[in-house]
Amino acid sequence: MISAIIIDDEPINIDNLQALLARHCKEIAVVGTAVSADEAKELILELKPDVLFLDIEMPGKNGFDLLRSINEPDFDVVFVTAYDAYGIMAVKFSALDYLLKPINIAELKSTVGRIAESVNAKRHNARLNNLLKLLDRTSPDENQKIALPTLKETYLVPVKDIVRCMSSNNYTTFFLTNGAEHLISKPLYEYDELLSPYGFIRCHQSHLVNKAHVTSILNEDSGYLIMNYTNQKVPVSKQKKSSIKALLKL
Repeated sequence: MISAIIIDDEPINIDNLQALLARHCKEIAVVGTAVSADEAKELILELKPDVLFLDIEMPGKNGFDLLRSINEPDFDVVFVTAYDAYGIMAVKFSALDYLLKPINIAELKSTVGRIAESVNAKRHNARLNNLLKLLDRTSPDENQKIALPTLKETYLVPVKDIVRCMSSNNYTTFFLTNGAEHLISKPLYEYDELLSPYGFIRCHQSHLVNKAHVTSILNEDSGYLIMNYTNQKVPVSKQKKSSIKALLKL
């Protein structure tokens, strides 16, 4: 069984999530609940849970404040929030799970399945540490890492080492400066949103490039970007060609 603590300042939300877990996720055992960050910290230190179902926005100390207060957290986290924009960019960047209120049962089941794999593999600490570093920054950092969860393991990759990304249906392949390729089961638009502050450009419906690795643009057809390291040609859509040239100052 996977031991869990539910943390939410609204008792009715705790009761609702606890009932959903009992009904649909038998592998989760709720060992405690808390309505504040301080109360939750005491429970975490006492019960040492495998996972927290953590509300982000709470009066006083929020969910992120709670995580900052714990040295070397040895648990996984599912963030539960009614606010899609509040801190979710950092959560996505670290490949951590979150649920939006009201909770969808299918999403809950899917999330618990991923948590079970993560708990068994004990791979959550690096992702949590990545999240906390992100939250403490006020602007993009060229040394920032992004979590890339593949079927076998989750890689923490420096953003500057990503040359380009290519989509295929709901999958995205990352091409790195060292020649490695990672296939991620998430659509490209999610990474477009995450990586645009770091100088990435959506040059085509299926392609996202790191402009730091663009060496030139070919004018044949609608245009192609030439990437260093791989020396590969990445297509540019006709609609984006002029704006891409302006962004790259080519």
